[in-house]
Amino acid sequence: MKNNLQFPHSESNFQRRTFVKGLAAIMALQSGPLITKAASSKSKKLGLAIVGLGGYATGCIAPEVSSCAHVRLAGVVTGSKQKGEEWSRQYQFPKDAVYGYDQIDRLAEDDRIDMVHIALPNAMHAEYAIKCAQAGKHVMVEKPMAISSGECEAMIASAKKAGVLLGVNYRLQWEPHHVKATEIISNDKFGQISSGNYEFSWGYARGLQGPNKDKIKKWLLDPKMAGGGALFDTGVYPIQAACYLSGRTPSSVRGMSSKVHPDIFPDGIEETMSYELLFDDGFQAICRASYSHSHHQCITLGDRGSVEIKGGPRNDKGWGSAYGQSGAGKPNPKTLFHGRKEIKLEQTLQQGVLLDEFAQSIKRGEKNFKASGEMGLRDIQIIERIYKSASAGGSLISTS
Repeated sequence: MKNNLQFPHSESNFQRRTFVKGLAAIMALQSGPLITKAASSKSKKLGLAIVGLGGYATGCIAPEVSSCAHVRLAGVVTGSKQKGEEWSRQYQFPKDAVYGYDQIDRLAEDDRIDMVHIALPNAMHAEYAIKCAQAGKHVMVEKPMAISSGECEAMIASAKKAGVLLGVNYRLQWEPHHVKATEIISNDKFGQISSGNYEFSWGYARGLQGPNKDKIKKWLLDPKMAGGGALFDTGVYPIQAACYLSGRTPSSVRGMSSKVHPDIFPDGIEETMSYELLFDDGFQAICRASYSHSHHQCITLGDRGSVEIKGGPRNDKGWGSAYGQSGAGKPNPKTLFHGRKEIKLEQTLQQGVLLDEFAQSIKRGEKNFKASGEMGLRDIQIIERIYKSASAGGSLISTS
């Protein structure tokens, strides 16, 4: 079979499709069919197709599939036939499991593929997640889930209508240091939590000015493709941390954006977003996402102590990160401190763990995944309100 491969939307021809589905429609589908695509055998490894073979797929997803007990790499969707065939040789799946972006509907006929992982730029998540769901494949999508809450709602509705599982790559929901921190904070002995500081920033500006600037992904500078700036890129991690560590959802938010490199970052792409999440019980999360510098912080404070996740110790890749993804098949090291006491925990391949958890949920025929589309929608709704606050000079905005 000769594939007629096509590249996805370029900057010159990209026009974002708008998916408008109301929450009422989603709720009506809550009583829809149970997952119908569960594997016939619980011991079977589910076939995964990666959609988009950029840096994240190459450096993080693919190297960890071999560590999975429930998942195998069975195919790819790409705009480059040559790259797809190189992947088929490297990862030993048939060449006829290489699909073009215009051939996603053919996935419906390929029983070797049970699930897909959408690893495309943000603005393409909704379109291709919906197409894959319509082809009857379970969908894991990169964060942020999409670039608007309307798109998220359409993705949820499509997955429910197709009877497939939809998940968002919130890998830290299973990362041992974050899981243990959540357990400690939820224990009565920790006391009442009062505040937290959460930041995930990286020196994108510096990279764009450095000697390897041509290798830095440029779609993050296009508001139509990225959806926004630093908040849409890494800002979801502090939101996630504040919510799962506290076991709460914020009732209101404030946001304040800034830009020190206007020559680099165009309108619609903030360089730094500082934001505050306020909760009904008084808990306050101070958060930041920035392209100006590299700094990662994850500390939660209570009246009887503190819990902090840090990067490290050093390995052959350098320092780890509180939020960082494992890469090249190696863990991203983290440390956990309860007060001054360091708690030793396993360093895991986060992507492999995530995919195994997703596959097991599929095999069990579950209707919802822990890191669900509804969770992804919640976070995008929070982000939208942070932007609304920032545009209003930092006014307090309700999340309800």
